[in-house]
Amino acid sequence: MSEEKVDILTMLRDHPFMRDLPEKYLQQIAEFSSLVRFKSGQKVFEEGEVHMKFYLIVYGLVALYSEVPSKGELRFETVRGGEVLGWSSLVRPFTKTASAKVIEPTLAIAIDSNKLLEMMDKDRELGYSIISRLIQIVSGRLKAVRFQLLDIYASLKRGKSESG
Repeated sequence: MSEEKVDILTMLRDHPFMRDLPEKYLQQIAEFSSLVRFKSGQKVFEEGEVHMKFYLIVYGLVALYSEVPSKGELRFETVRGGEVLGWSSLVRPFTKTASAKVIEPTLAIAIDSNKLLEMMDKDRELGYSIISRLIQIVSGRLKAVRFQLLDIYASLKRGKSESG
């Protein structure tokens, strides 16, 4: 195993998303993963694109946002070290549900989604474990968007009552 793969394996063991996965899975995942560094301002992916990488953030900050017509970018969440980015790479039809832009220099483990999906198909125990973890992430992101929508609705309502 190369030095980079050993580093990736160590980081996989330490990352909260992978915590408690059996060592045999971590070793296999390390084989089709790589370390990537993103610079501030760099776009990782765009909403609507098919992007077959799943990222475990080691450190840094990445903004998740959607483009709102006539309003520009609406940032709804910030992903940081210990969190994941690109969960939709593991869910058909694999299109990104938001755009991602780096806020500060970020180190991530990039996992080949196709190969992880193959592993999950072959080993249902692993598949169940990964999907269970993804559901928690998706649930958290839905809550974040819901709270933002409630804030927007409340500010619109206040604006109408002040003018009316």
